[in-house]
Amino acid sequence: MSAPIFKRALGALFALSLSLSAAVSHAAAPAASYPREFRIGYQKGNSLVILKASGELEKALAPHGVTVKWFEFPFGPPMVEALNAGDIDLGFVGSTPPVFAQAGGAPEIRYVGYAAAYKDNYAVVVPKESAARRMKDLQGKKVAVAKGSAGQYLLLKALEQDGMKPDDIVFAYLQYSEARSAFERGDVAAWVVPDPRLADIEQNIGARPLVTASKLAPQYSFYVAPAKFAAAWPAILRITLDKLNDTEQYAKEHADETARFLEKDTRVPRKIWQLALTRQAWGVAYPLPPNIVEAQQEVANTFFRYKLIPKAVQIKDASVSVK
Repeated sequence: MSAPIFKRALGALFALSLSLSAAVSHAAAPAASYPREFRIGYQKGNSLVILKASGELEKALAPHGVTVKWFEFPFGPPMVEALNAGDIDLGFVGSTPPVFAQAGGAPEIRYVGYAAAYKDNYAVVVPKESAARRMKDLQGKKVAVAKGSAGQYLLLKALEQDGMKPDDIVFAYLQYSEARSAFERGDVAAWVVPDPRLADIEQNIGARPLVTASKLAPQYSFYVAPAKFAAAWPAILRITLDKLNDTEQYAKEHADETARFLEKDTRVPRKIWQLALTRQAWGVAYPLPPNIVEAQQEVANTFFRYKLIPKAVQIKDASVSVK
């Protein structure tokens, strides 16, 4: 399916979703208010990119006089900084950046929605020739992980599950490009990595998962917004989150077309995306239910327990309903 056809198919889905939403809410409450401009932060390779390409969010918001602007970020922490500075109004990040924000310099960031938990799409991996079969086999060895990432929490939980402490290994804090080189040179014994990089090293260099997120405490990704924006403009957040869920459901049902699209967006080969999409966690929802708040609270508690954040935080205090 070509990109224009992919966009048209998404457009038909979104039009149906919008008409059904209007039918349900027609008789309800007073008309919602909207900002003149809506600024969204995104990273390559997720459903925000597909929604951006479709143009359907712009169409849905045009009757309300809203202009949508998109800003690309390399990873989560700079996006949280932009949210805190008031430079963007919505972002999508892993579990850890909002915890650091709440405990540090950006306490006014709010959770407005969430994506499904990581499964086998995030893992601690070892080289194919490694003798390691469990985390204990990494005792005293270097493990590459991005500092402050969802992978850092995954690694802490993987250690705990095997009765280990952080001091039992050597944390090698490396960004993904550096970590890949270190992993291939044998400078580190293991690497904590998500898809599509995980699928890439599995297919191309035979890396082997030692433990995946599906075997550990659940960990989610989140849609976050500045507190003042979330309080003032809940309607635009509802529309956007609903459109994102529609996008994910369509992408799930049309995986090959999605892989082709993401190949163009990221320059990651389609065969890698095809593997990654088979284990992608799908779905966007709001507000955060108690079990999601509890799972994210465990992230915060773990980071505080290991003195990785300066103070304890309560996730429920930063979670808001935009319904």
